Amino acid sequence: MGRRLPRLWPRSIGNQCLLMLPLGLMVGLLWPEAAEMLKPVGRVFLQASQIVVMPFLICELVVGFGSLRPGMIRSFARSGLLVLLGLWLVGGLLVVLLPQFLPPLVTSQFFHAGLFDRPEPVDLLETYLPDNIFSGLANDNFPAVVLFSAVLGILLQGVEQNQRLLAPLEVMRDLFARLNKLTARMIPFGIFALTALNVSRLDWPQLLRIQGFFQLSLVAFLVLSLVCAAAVLLLTPLPPAQLWWVVKGPLALTASSANLLMALPMLVDNLRHALPASLDPSGRQLQAVDEIAPLVSLGFALPTLGQVAALWFIPFAGWYVDQPLQPSATLRMLVSAIPAAVSGLKAVIRQELQAHGLPLDLLQLVYINGEWLYRFEKVLALEGLVVLVTLVYASTVAALRPRPLPLVVGLAAIGLLLGGLGAGARIYLDRSLAGTYSNDRKLLALASASSGPQPAVLRHLKPELVALAAILDRGVLRVGVRSDGLPWAFLNGRGELVGYDLDMVKGFASSLGIRLEVRQAQLQTLEQWLDKELIDVAVGGIQSIPQRAARHQLSRGYQSVHLALVVPDAKVAMIQNLRQQPLDKPLRLGVSDPQLLNPELHQQIRRELVGDGGKLSLQLVPLAQKQQFFNSAAESDLDGLLTTAEGGSAWAILHPRTALIAPFDNHLGSELVWAIAGDDPAMLRYVDAWLAREQARGRTQELFNHWVLLGS
Repeated sequence: MGRRLPRLWPRSIGNQCLLMLPLGLMVGLLWPEAAEMLKPVGRVFLQASQIVVMPFLICELVVGFGSLRPGMIRSFARSGLLVLLGLWLVGGLLVVLLPQFLPPLVTSQFFHAGLFDRPEPVDLLETYLPDNIFSGLANDNFPAVVLFSAVLGILLQGVEQNQRLLAPLEVMRDLFARLNKLTARMIPFGIFALTALNVSRLDWPQLLRIQGFFQLSLVAFLVLSLVCAAAVLLLTPLPPAQLWWVVKGPLALTASSANLLMALPMLVDNLRHALPASLDPSGRQLQAVDEIAPLVSLGFALPTLGQVAALWFIPFAGWYVDQPLQPSATLRMLVSAIPAAVSGLKAVIRQELQAHGLPLDLLQLVYINGEWLYRFEKVLALEGLVVLVTLVYASTVAALRPRPLPLVVGLAAIGLLLGGLGAGARIYLDRSLAGTYSNDRKLLALASASSGPQPAVLRHLKPELVALAAILDRGVLRVGVRSDGLPWAFLNGRGELVGYDLDMVKGFASSLGIRLEVRQAQLQTLEQWLDKELIDVAVGGIQSIPQRAARHQLSRGYQSVHLALVVPDAKVAMIQNLRQQPLDKPLRLGVSDPQLLNPELHQQIRRELVGDGGKLSLQLVPLAQKQQFFNSAAESDLDGLLTTAEGGSAWAILHPRTALIAPFDNHLGSELVWAIAGDDPAMLRYVDAWLAREQARGRTQELFNHWVLLGS
């Protein structure tokens, strides 16, 4: 029995990965608590997998370019770049088209700190030409290292006795390749750990959305494979049987290992045997065979078809979090992402997530889908290399034989296939995702984070002295709560009045040793009750505003918040593009806090939306409470609701046809406070001291995690 167990463990790394992937899924789904223990394993894997990349890449590129004949660069510039651009164009077109087959998504996300992240614009000049190459190496600047190594290799062609340098570099390349294989032994265990960790943090609606990426990626793979086959078979006389003979071995190795580099020697050998026999049977250009290996290395060093096609993950990620990219934004993304694709899939995805304001934690989807996503990328890269080398070789030996009519018919048939499969995937996804949205139920299922019974209802409103001594004497703290104070104060699914501020005032009343009574009302009504001393304190997400401080005593701030907008999904793009596409009508924003209706804030909002010189007619429309914005008539009349990002996310979750956006970044910040009736300085000092103590003890952060972040 003991001798049989080792046989159950696959010998090839590719099969080990395939085995560990479902095991990781099982652990993540069935034992999510145990999955957290695997975090160190995942971290070690990610760190170790980067160790040998740079030195191996430098040796590979210098040797590859240095081995080219001087005229090879000009030949590649004439025909190779044209083929390469064609592959990029086809891959890029598919990246733009695939998101159109994703169904409309009904979802809204909980608040996350990354909402305000705005990375610096990508400086391609700085990326490709850093101050020095050593800083590029230290910062993992792959594009700069690739350019530097390629230039060194090209210059090496003109150096006399360059073989004296190429020979040891080839040895170094082989050495690093062996080290890479040693590191690769960790891949199955890294996949197991990362899969278990990330699956344990997902819910079923997320998994259903992920399958959309898988299905449409399969459609893309089929379409691009057919395009590659058509390009070779309809532009050259290479027989289908010979094409299959060339690709079948490298294809199987790449698909099983997700490592194209391992398959390159086999691919070069197959091409060297098949292409001369079919495209140059008379042997007129025998020297062209010697250019196949350098050409494969050159194509491998530049962005590949697989890398371009895999960039469709970026628009998918936007759809996944209900921030879909417009086709024009996807095109702009391709312009910056394709040159940077040589930095690797994870690096370029991270760059573009930042550039488009998408949460960086979406990178976890790359790890979850990584086992087949990298196969998708590498196999398509292999097919693109076959197209590149075959067409360039055919051009060199004058063997191009284009057949226009079959080519047009074939491409039209592939287009129809794409439309049919994409439409089918859209219908299936639409049905699968129907009714899966559950964030609203999660929010309404929240219970108080404090122990003790529900506060009593304040039934009788009568004027009473608001002073600390008087409150202690009567034994009751009367608190008014905003009726639109979600998530600071709201009725949960069980009809209980709960929220961040409710837990705070419960703790405050407990510290005084008195009973708590609460009553809900609109903010304007609460302020009137404070004026008449019908309540002692008003809470529920009340912001510190100078105009309010002139009317009531305000406590110290206990929670930072930032102004943002809740916007109907259909109007998100309009507001995000105000600087590029000015409106020809007023922008109308609903405001439920009357103290925000002041000229100073009006100008600040306008400046944040369009800049100092931008044109915008902005109207702030008063609302009695936030709920008014979400009826159909108001949504059509108003373009957005001005609220806080920290609180507005909860409103967007309850109304998933709207989205929270942060067009002001974190520039319009404020603090939440308690509004206190009367003018008793002892009461204000006690409240301030108690709030300061709760902040110092971390209680406010605990409540923020519970009510705003929902424990994420």
